[in-house]
Amino acid sequence: MDYFSGIAGVSLTFVVMMSVCSIAIFLLIFGLILDLRKWAQGATGYGLEPEEGKKGNIIAFIKAYWKQLTSHEGVHHGQSFWKSLILDVCLQRRTFRASKGRWLMHMLIFVGWMGLFALSGLMFAAEITHMLGVHFDIEAFREMLQFPNQILGYILLIGVLIAVGRRVFIPKVRQNTNSYDSVLLITLIIVIVSGFVAHAGRYIVAGVTDFSGLDMIFYDYKIWTLGGVQFFNTYVKEIALTHSVLALFIGFAFIPYSKYIHMITTPLTILVNKGGEK
Repeated sequence: MDYFSGIAGVSLTFVVMMSVCSIAIFLLIFGLILDLRKWAQGATGYGLEPEEGKKGNIIAFIKAYWKQLTSHEGVHHGQSFWKSLILDVCLQRRTFRASKGRWLMHMLIFVGWMGLFALSGLMFAAEITHMLGVHFDIEAFREMLQFPNQILGYILLIGVLIAVGRRVFIPKVRQNTNSYDSVLLITLIIVIVSGFVAHAGRYIVAGVTDFSGLDMIFYDYKIWTLGGVQFFNTYVKEIALTHSVLALFIGFAFIPYSKYIHMITTPLTILVNKGGEK
């Protein structure tokens, strides 16, 4: 099986792409292990070093977390697990009460990011299943995912644009933005835009330029390829490869090494504290 992504017009094989994915997964797991070790040593926040001379045990830390999570003694809010998960983690109630604009930004990024991640995992599982000999129309399945993939991409893009706008037009947010935040945002925008361009290029290369019904959203290929400029037709495989690599390593493997880790630590903290607000 060949992927659309490639170099010099030649598509990469499934084995090559799976090797790249394996490297990304390894880096993610390795980073999470490093973070767990730091937390077990007493680090209390992103970028903070553990307490000097203190040794930590990852297993002991996980056991302690689980004990606190399931305990009903000495809790902060006493809210049920499911209520905390739905209201404070999924719906981000505390952020909504603090700032409606920031809540909208967070929700769009959260839904878009996690939705695209879920679709990627679903497609990966389908490809593995197909390779193992379970026969079904893999191309039809891939095509079925194109519409939700496009919608989620726009949801994520709008969320990121709101994040950029807040940093440009709100003085307090702008003052608290450092170069690290800016680089992350710019990189994320490149990932999203390259994804739209690569997706549009697939249709141009395949000669599919007429859509109807819900698929009319794919007419956006004219926007992302500037009306079908030859450059995008020539280098669409390279653009797709750039998107795949950046998405894997910036949007996935880089999570434990960056501020993106708050997507994991914040829910864990809220859940162990039994919620945020009444």
